[in-house]
Amino acid sequence: SVFLSEQNDEESEVTFGDVLEDHMASKLFWVPVGGTSGYWEVKIEDITFNEKPQKICQDCRVAVDTGTSMLAGPTDTMANMRRLLDVKSNCSNYDQLPKLGFIIGGHILALNPRDYVGKQGQSYCTVSLMNLDIPPPRGPIFIFGIPFLQRYYSVYDEPNRRVGFAVA
Repeated sequence: SVFLSEQNDEESEVTFGDVLEDHMASKLFWVPVGGTSGYWEVKIEDITFNEKPQKICQDCRVAVDTGTSMLAGPTDTMANMRRLLDVKSNCSNYDQLPKLGFIIGGHILALNPRDYVGKQGQSYCTVSLMNLDIPPPRGPIFIFGIPFLQRYYSVYDEPNRRVGFAVA
């Protein structure tokens, strides 16, 4: 299991052979691992803004990866998400930005704006979306990196080929 802290006074932790409920703020749910990418890959049913499905990416695949610093995905889909989110570089619409969610296993795993927008002071914002084009057969695929893993505690069950998620 992986717990990535977003606070300086709390340590991140990787645990082998156990699930640490102290790191979970919600019940753990499981989804099957699939695909041929070689990653811990699960299916995204769609992407949501404020819990409303956007039909941006239906039946997409995502790899859960502790080594990626952003949310990554196919260039065309990421461009569409950036356009729809419309994060202003001067932060003028920061307080109106939606929760960015991913429907996985029938659950919406949502990120607050502070999870997916880097804010430097009050006048400069950047969205943590990165283009990554992995060709077939391993792709196209999304990668959930640090912004997602700081918000969600993740458990990797290799014998049963499944990944568990809970709010961290």
